[in-house]
Amino acid sequence: MDNSTQPPVQEMTEAYYNYDDFETDFSIAQPCRPIVVEKFVRIFVPILYSLVLLLGALGNMLVILILGRYKRARRTITDTFILHLAIADVLLAFTLPFWAVEAVRGWVFGTVMCKLIGTIFALNLYSSILFLVCISFDRYLAIVHAIHMYRKRKPIYIHVTCLIVWALCLLLAMIDLIFREEYRSTYLNSTVCIYMFHPDSAGAWKLAIRVAHHTIGFFVPMVAMLYCYCMIFKTLCHAQMFERQKTLKVVIVIVVVFIICWLPYNTVLFVDTLQSLGTIGTSCTMFNTLDISRTITQTLGLIHSCLNPLLYAFIGVRFRHEMVRVLVGIGCLKKKLVVSRHAGKSKRASSAISDSETSTSHSTIW
Repeated sequence: MDNSTQPPVQEMTEAYYNYDDFETDFSIAQPCRPIVVEKFVRIFVPILYSLVLLLGALGNMLVILILGRYKRARRTITDTFILHLAIADVLLAFTLPFWAVEAVRGWVFGTVMCKLIGTIFALNLYSSILFLVCISFDRYLAIVHAIHMYRKRKPIYIHVTCLIVWALCLLLAMIDLIFREEYRSTYLNSTVCIYMFHPDSAGAWKLAIRVAHHTIGFFVPMVAMLYCYCMIFKTLCHAQMFERQKTLKVVIVIVVVFIICWLPYNTVLFVDTLQSLGTIGTSCTMFNTLDISRTITQTLGLIHSCLNPLLYAFIGVRFRHEMVRVLVGIGCLKKKLVVSRHAGKSKRASSAISDSETSTSHSTIW
């Protein structure tokens, strides 16, 4: 691109926060961002983020409510990880209205809220993904190695693990707390919440943030989950029980949903990183396409927080029974209807009771 079209160098590097957690260098002249992109963002982001907020908050708050009813003696390791996962997803969802408002009116909440919301978003985005890894590893130990008794003997290890996950994610989110600022952009003609780095170190910081996201936020969790679930799949393929065959389907769904939700976003982000490094050519069409693609694919990734309750909680038999009791208690379901349906299923389930000790030890989520 002709240097004559470049904006003057600012005292601090301006970065446009394109409703994801990572910045795009401000190196594009006004003609490279047509009105159609602005209109798309202002319409798409509020609608989709509102939907994610509604589904994610309701689903995960129901998970927290039901798991909170479990006594400590009844709560398994998987339940503990699911509880932390639901908390992370709820907090992540509650940051979305702020980004939706920014898409329409610009950032109107001030610098303090910019730092706070950016930090909460990053903290819970990372922790949500890492708790999925914890659940996968827990299933791997319980099914592949048949390690069950460690749940009762050493519960402190589980709390320490959760604490380490939160601490690691908080460390990663400190970048947002330190470097996010409210900034009036003449290029966007709007106030935005962005990273503000010194020009001498802006490139290095951006690359570090992208590498951290690609590795800790996607590739390492994906490899860990694939390994754990492949080993689980291999182990369960030798089992002939009905419950185990249902688990095979669940394993496939968990892996496929995670990849479908997060692979597109990380692919687009990786292409954007290569473009920023000058590895691939740039053009106005490429810039605009990446702008729209980042917005769409990150929303797809955020939808995963809505699916987590369905994948990791609602498919569990004990959890479903507890959920029905809650719905009956608040009057959403009639008790007679629930009792009659339960009686109809009791005969079909009786053949599996003889092996119930083995199946329940594998977890409540299967």
